[in-house]
Amino acid sequence: MNRNNISKSALTYLIIGLLIIVITAIICRYLLLSDLIKGLFTGLGLTMEFITLVKIRQSNKKTKCVKA
Repeated sequence: MNRNNISKSALTYLIIGLLIIVITAIICRYLLLSDLIKGLFTGLGLTMEFITLVKIRQSNKKTKCVKA
């Protein structure tokens, strides 16, 4: 079975991004937040997840070059 290894930094960005999005949704459920604050934190979480995808793709390219 082939196991995909994700770097610790990429995994950290993924977890932080998901937590920001989920915590923002929970806080919005119970507190009144402006649209600016909701959008800011949601965008920040999505940016962290995008950074994760870029880091995973870069590490996959490096491993393919090493195997070849």
